[in-house]
Amino acid sequence: MKTYGLVLSLTGTFIAGYLVAVIYHPKPSRDAFYHENPQTDLVMQSNTANSITNNTNALAEQSHVNATFTINPASQQELTQAINTPVNVALSNKVQNEAEYSKAAQFDALKQAIQTDPTSLATSIDQLAQLKVDDPDFDLLLSAIQSTANPNSNQALLGLAEQYAMLSDVQSQQKFLSLLSSTSEVESQLLVQGLVDLATQQQSDAYTRVEALALLKPYQISEAEREQITGELEQQVLAASADEAEVLLSQLMRFSHNQQRSDIASDMLYNSSEPTKLAILNNINSGSIPAADELKTKLLAMASDQQGALWFEAQQTLLSSFDLSQQEYSQLNSN
Repeated sequence: MKTYGLVLSLTGTFIAGYLVAVIYHPKPSRDAFYHENPQTDLVMQSNTANSITNNTNALAEQSHVNATFTINPASQQELTQAINTPVNVALSNKVQNEAEYSKAAQFDALKQAIQTDPTSLATSIDQLAQLKVDDPDFDLLLSAIQSTANPNSNQALLGLAEQYAMLSDVQSQQKFLSLLSSTSEVESQLLVQGLVDLATQQQSDAYTRVEALALLKPYQISEAEREQITGELEQQVLAASADEAEVLLSQLMRFSHNQQRSDIASDMLYNSSEPTKLAILNNINSGSIPAADELKTKLLAMASDQQGALWFEAQQTLLSSFDLSQQEYSQLNSN
């Protein structure tokens, strides 16, 4: 009995000490700070309990979701959007394939309707006018109209394009170019003027300018418009980046007269950047710039300067595109 009383005494002492330590010992930091307010602590305890409950519920819901997808495959798209797991990659691919098949079926149905139903073409043109140019349905509908055997499709697209020809907002200009790029040769003076305006407007970016010029033919515009276009293009080529210089120079050569092309290129070889010079060499190789004697003289000087960045490209252009004498060939070989 004495031993049993001793154990009880020691146990009581231990519990009392533990309670004192709990009550008076400073609490550890929780989330970088400590709340003295008991009500705040109760809220935090409640949040912790809720978190545990939510996690439990989430596990239960996940089990239910897995069972649902087993029973209902149509719900796979929701799972793919919500969770990215190896299993759902396969599900996502399946959903994507089904979507692509649906688009193809929709395209075929549109094309068939436009070909067989006289009113479907007018309805499709009206729908096309309501869609934004960056809407995937715009491309789908435009392609369906363009690919039909309906003889009136091309004229209907040109008629819609005329509605946007004189508008200055970006959306209308993009739709204007998209409609014209899907049609045959542009002949309407209204459409031609719309393309000239886009090609010469100061606010047009390089991509819009080149796209408009690509749809134009030099003989469709006046000599004054041609000079304006070539003058602006020449300045833009000199200031263009590597990616833009090539396409801008190609359009410059298209709208320049044959006898002007070599002179323009020769002048640019003196006062242009490396990207522009490389674009000139590429255009010589493609045949859009004639291999004139003045150009040959300048390229021989470039090929002789092995400290220059483009000496090798100049050498290859001379060998492939120019008529070299034995002396000029020997000069190249000696470099």
